[in-house]
Amino acid sequence: MKNYVSDKKDYLLNNLDLKGNENILDLTFGLGSEALLIASQLTDGKLIGLEGAFPIYFVVKESINYYPYKIKWLKEAAKKIEIKNANYKRFIRKQKDKSYDIIYCDPMFENPVFESSALNPLRRFAVYETLEAIDIEEMKRVAKDKVIIKAHVKDSIWDKYKFDKIDGSKNSGVFYGVIYLK
Repeated sequence: MKNYVSDKKDYLLNNLDLKGNENILDLTFGLGSEALLIASQLTDGKLIGLEGAFPIYFVVKESINYYPYKIKWLKEAAKKIEIKNANYKRFIRKQKDKSYDIIYCDPMFENPVFESSALNPLRRFAVYETLEAIDIEEMKRVAKDKVIIKAHVKDSIWDKYKFDKIDGSKNSGVFYGVIYLK
C-alpha cells in the first residue's frame, strides 16, 4: 500500500501531465509542498503561487527563498517559484484570458485531514473561502490547458461541479478534479 506522500505525488503529477515549459498558477499556495513538487518537473516553466493569509505567506516566502536546501532538486525547484500575497478570488478576476497554462487550486478542505501535522499550527491563519461556480468559471477563462482542483473525497465540490476526470486515493481521502480546456 502506498503512503499519502506517494499517492499525492503520483496523482498530482499524472493529472498535471507536464511537458516542462508550462506557466502554472497555484491559487492556494499554503506551505508550498505541492508547488515544489510541480516546479521540480519544470525545465523552462514557472509557477506563480498565491497565498491569501499574510502570516503564512510571510513565513513561506522567507523560507522558500532562504532555506539551506540539502537536496538539489528542491533547491532548483524553489528558483522556479514566485510567491505573491493575494486573495485568489480577486487576483484571478484581474487576469487576462488564457494567461496561464494550468490553474491549480487546493482550497482548505471542508473535511480537514488533521494528519497533515505541518499545517495544523497554521490552520487558524488560513483562508477558508468556499470555492464557488464563478471561481471555477474564472479559472477556466484564465487557463489555457486545464484546471485542477484538489479536495477531500467527502467535500461537497464533487456533487456541485462537473469535472472531466476525478482521480485520487480513498486511502488518503484526497482527490483531484480535472477540467480539460482543449
